[in-house]
Amino acid sequence: MWNDNLSSLTGRSETFEQRQYEEELAKKLKKKPYIIGPTPIREHFHEHFREDELEETRPQDLEAGVHPTGGDQQGEKKRKRAFFWRKWRAFWEKVIKPAFPEAITDMKILFGTAALKARLKRESTNTTLHPEIASIAEVRRGLELCPEEQRFLRNRRELMRLAFASYLALDPEDVHPDDVPIISFGGSGGGFRALIGCLGYMDAMKQHGLWDCLAYTSGVSGSCWALGIYYTIANCNIQAAIDHCKARFYPYHPLSSDAIRAILSTQSGAKITLGPLIQKHKSGIETHSMDWYSTFTSGYIFFQGEAKLEIGRIRERDAATSQAKWLKYSDVGRHTDNGHEPLPIMTAIRHERVSDRGKHGSTSDDAELAEDSSGSETPNSWYQWFEMTPYEIGCDEIEAWVPTWAFGRPFSHGKSTVQLPEQSLSMVLGLATSAPAAHLASYLSTINRNLSYGLFGTSIREIARTISWWWGERGTEQFENHHPLHACEEHNYMYQYTEDGQEKKKLSGLESSRTIELIDSGMDNNCPTYVLLHPARGVDIVMNMDASSDVLNDTFQERVDQIGSRKGMKFTKRETDIVNQAHENPTTEEGEKNPAAEAPIPAEQQENIPEEASKENKVEQTGKESENPYKGKYAQIYDGVPTERPATVVNSYGKTVTNPPSPVFTKESTMIYMPIIPNEEAVKDFNPSTAKFSGSYNLVWTPEQIDMLLDLSRANFAAGEDAMKTAMMEAWQRNKTKREES
Repeated sequence: MWNDNLSSLTGRSETFEQRQYEEELAKKLKKKPYIIGPTPIREHFHEHFREDELEETRPQDLEAGVHPTGGDQQGEKKRKRAFFWRKWRAFWEKVIKPAFPEAITDMKILFGTAALKARLKRESTNTTLHPEIASIAEVRRGLELCPEEQRFLRNRRELMRLAFASYLALDPEDVHPDDVPIISFGGSGGGFRALIGCLGYMDAMKQHGLWDCLAYTSGVSGSCWALGIYYTIANCNIQAAIDHCKARFYPYHPLSSDAIRAILSTQSGAKITLGPLIQKHKSGIETHSMDWYSTFTSGYIFFQGEAKLEIGRIRERDAATSQAKWLKYSDVGRHTDNGHEPLPIMTAIRHERVSDRGKHGSTSDDAELAEDSSGSETPNSWYQWFEMTPYEIGCDEIEAWVPTWAFGRPFSHGKSTVQLPEQSLSMVLGLATSAPAAHLASYLSTINRNLSYGLFGTSIREIARTISWWWGERGTEQFENHHPLHACEEHNYMYQYTEDGQEKKKLSGLESSRTIELIDSGMDNNCPTYVLLHPARGVDIVMNMDASSDVLNDTFQERVDQIGSRKGMKFTKRETDIVNQAHENPTTEEGEKNPAAEAPIPAEQQENIPEEASKENKVEQTGKESENPYKGKYAQIYDGVPTERPATVVNSYGKTVTNPPSPVFTKESTMIYMPIIPNEEAVKDFNPSTAKFSGSYNLVWTPEQIDMLLDLSRANFAAGEDAMKTAMMEAWQRNKTKREES
């Protein structure tokens, strides 16, 4: 929960071994100084531009119109020009680039970036590229689902009915569409460990037939990366998503100078990474470290071309158009509109404080987060959960939503005032994920290191200063020197929503602020339970995959109690033996259980059991437990029932605070908790919580390490599948009984 996200935000993983491993990895990946070859450049020049070749056609012959082969003067000019450029290109490729590799690459990057601002300005008014700029966005109020999500559910329900019947071996004719349970899958935070683990569970669900039974997928922090990859660049192909991760997660750290140079050296790299920052700055919002983190990290993770660093060489073979599909989160609708895929929900939170409500006229959300956020918690402060789907972004607590394509625009009185293109998905992911903006400052110093202080070097530095001016003084300062924990700022779509000149005193702190600050939701709870308990969604089953570092500490009850108390739900853990018994002895009638299975053995019968047989049973039971101490923990069932909201609740930091406001969930629901814990039968001697390479902050994974976690996740899913089927059967029977009795 908080520990995972604290470690990611401070740049340090959980255990000493993990931190030591990451330090050694950083040293190993550190760039070595480039060595200029011993051959003098003059010798190379004469090698590529020999006098005999240059004098093959003499200037006096050209002036007289004489051509050695009898051709005319114009043809000779073309031949000589082609010859010269061919030789110059060979000289450039074989001499200049090897001698000054970083400088050449950085010069091209800077020149390309210098032209980016003008290009983005032209494209920002192109309705063919950005049809959304022709529309004025309006704030939607209320708790009902948006029309797009309602349409999605209607289209998805029939597919879920058939998949549900197939998965539980039922006759489809016996499954009424209204009885099919609404099932959701949520992934926790935990960096790349959560990302890879989430993909592993998704792969297992597809292989076993559960995926098409889902209505929703959701994520916190690292799991949002997994959802983003799957729904965008992988085009909902799980194997493509896995292959992409194996190709991209090694050898560079996404924020290393190598990775930044590699991505910026590609044809569309500058637009993908710097473009969103330039657009955000032009909209009147200052950039912060987290903005840089999100664009460079997501830009590198999601890049589909050949983002490989080749010294002094710009890779041009990446198709710029291949990046367009993932740049806009709303484009994911092409996979969900017809109900073919579950609807993804990313999450972020806002720090609400009662004291903020008196700050009228403030231009900033002012939700400052100290490094010790727990110290800033008071009984009158809490976190508001914002959800982000391809259709809308908003919060059920304030009952206000805007179209995803309009989030990031300036708003006033409930309408957008500037019709900007949709924000890049990298900026949305920046709200959902958190990590320090480390290593970025080294990029500017790398450029300085490779340029001489002649006229040419001075010109390049002038371009760099111009780019810094675009970023803004504060943004550049944070980019170069600081590592502050500062939330990403966005235009506040609730700004002056109710103001009409007569009601200024009634404005809340949120409505009086021009900007809104959203952060990683793992700072409140490391599972996306809150958004899955939206009252209008009516979710029957919440499956939570947990890749937190403390999964072995049995803390999930505290997490689910925290959110359940806000939502008016009480979740009680079901004993493992009851779960196994329910699956082994499924009910034949609704609500009817096998009494023989539940009846205890009478004392007189226990006395008649032979002593040797009793010993054998105990030995056998002890042997099984020693084989796998985690048996029964791969899918833990929590039964949820509506209850009265308590006046107080224990928050993420162990403090008792006033129960934050939230719309209540009034439907009986089941939670299935799926922690990523060791499984010796699948991967020996591997504990993802403590393995040195699987720390929350490690963003460099080899293909072999990825396979280890994928194999573990798939095996853990299979080990808990019986419990999942039990919960699904029970939810179906609940819905069926309710429909038949109504």
